[in-house]
Amino acid sequence: MSEQKSWFERNAKKTLFGVLAFFLMLAVGVTEYYFEKNLPEPPIKRSIRLREHTPNMSGVNRPNNKNLEKKDYLFRTDENGYIMPAKVHEAPDLNMVFLGGSTTECEFVDEDYRFAHHAGVLLGERLDKKINSYNAGRNGNNTMHCLDLLLNKVLPMRPDVVVLMENINDVNILITNKAYWNNSRTRSLIVVEDNSQNRLQRLTDTIAETVFPGFCYRLQIGPAFRVTDEFAEEREQRAAERRTNKEAFRDKRAAASRERGTNIDTAQFEANLATFVVACKKRNLMPVLMTQFNRLSATPDAEVKINVGELEDMWGFDYATYKGFLDRFNEIIRRVARENDVLLIDLEAQVPKSGAYMYDIVHLNTEGSKLAAQIIADKMAESAIVQNLLHGKEHSNGKATSAR
Repeated sequence: MSEQKSWFERNAKKTLFGVLAFFLMLAVGVTEYYFEKNLPEPPIKRSIRLREHTPNMSGVNRPNNKNLEKKDYLFRTDENGYIMPAKVHEAPDLNMVFLGGSTTECEFVDEDYRFAHHAGVLLGERLDKKINSYNAGRNGNNTMHCLDLLLNKVLPMRPDVVVLMENINDVNILITNKAYWNNSRTRSLIVVEDNSQNRLQRLTDTIAETVFPGFCYRLQIGPAFRVTDEFAEEREQRAAERRTNKEAFRDKRAAASRERGTNIDTAQFEANLATFVVACKKRNLMPVLMTQFNRLSATPDAEVKINVGELEDMWGFDYATYKGFLDRFNEIIRRVARENDVLLIDLEAQVPKSGAYMYDIVHLNTEGSKLAAQIIADKMAESAIVQNLLHGKEHSNGKATSAR
């Protein structure tokens, strides 16, 4: 009886293949170890931040401000990230785009009455024209973010009118940072890609996003029909910073303020406004500048005094100084509009500094937004430039019809 062969003898080819595979992997591993030791630092990947709302977003926001009704405010965006309603007419007579921060965004205003949209409706009714009005407002945006949006998002649309309203966000960034360029995680102009993840983590993330894209997307945006994460993250970050060692935070701001005194580099803001005007005119778009409303009157009411107390903690400036900054920036807007023959809509002069129209020191409620929309529509309807635009388009369309 012959001796039984071992597994290795019965599977000689498999054994040989396994041994070769082992030594091949060992050789690859040793080579990789050698190469890895000589790797340069991971390349730094940078990009320009386009601070827009996520396209095709739909949800509701519920305010926690005591001056607002505790209800859900619908917040939706179209496929290009514009706040809806946006494209309401397929063949409009006029297209307008509004750029700005949270005061343009109007998060806690009823959807149909956010002034960017409602102004278009009122203007269309007054002139008997079809007007689309796009709202590109985004909380935290300053004029530099708006320039990025203008160049990379708005210009390809070739709208007829572009409206810019900025003030307080520019004041705040120039107070705290002296310039628009900063390292904020959410508001910087340049995004630096995080290369701190190890290779296994990057591989795991890539596989997860490829195999389970639905789950990954839902985890990123949170529960269905909720978009507040996009806003709450920044608000909570600022609130946590104030809660943590509030006195040290206040002292740091106050020391920085004393160092700067009451100086603020307004030339940077003015240059951004001028760049906006030139960029629009060179592309045959009609630029419009608006001053920004606020409740900082010469004799503030009790509500404003409470908010101003928080500002003093944050910035280290007293009420008169901070009000002076906002007033100075609105004056710059007026001057740039005047010197460049640009339509000015002076909302700061026409919206009453009252809690009936603003739920805090600078954000409109629904009634305030309705009023702002009416002021904008009236001013545009009276503008000879707007009339010429519409007349020119009518003439062009008439010639096109005759040619056909």
